[in-house]
Amino acid sequence: VLSTGIVPQEDREELAQHLKVCRTEEGFYLEAHMKLRPVDFANEGMFLAGLAHSPKFIDEAISQAQGAAARACTILSKDEIETEAITAVVDEDKCSGCGICEVLCPYNAITLEDLGDNRRVSKVNPVLCKGCGTCVAACPSQSIEQQGFTTEEIFSAIDALVEEVRE
Repeated sequence: VLSTGIVPQEDREELAQHLKVCRTEEGFYLEAHMKLRPVDFANEGMFLAGLAHSPKFIDEAISQAQGAAARACTILSKDEIETEAITAVVDEDKCSGCGICEVLCPYNAITLEDLGDNRRVSKVNPVLCKGCGTCVAACPSQSIEQQGFTTEEIFSAIDALVEEVRE
């Protein structure tokens, strides 16, 4: 049996960059986890179905769309949504705009914004940020901190742990 070849939509790259979602080698959008989260993107609250995911038969696309709708309903049915309290914060005066944090952020929560006058700074989207600290550790200008955890507090905790291990 032969079927019509299916290729990803032409403007997929622009949309993927705008939504900050991953794609497969073929250019289709990539789910968070093939078995555990088959209709979820890695970004919270975004879902995937149909030919955007991969070539599939209509019954598979319908089943996947029903799953995506059900996942969306779990969010929409709540009166309140809790976000992560510990997020990264950028000190714009220290930020050099190197973009290392943007590249390394696993949640695509950081973007570089142009302030004009040939100056760029990192901006953290607190809704997307999960507080993992990757950007804090990688920042060469030490312009990013975790809310609730200053650099001094983290080093104090590390020093205390080292002292405890030595004893």
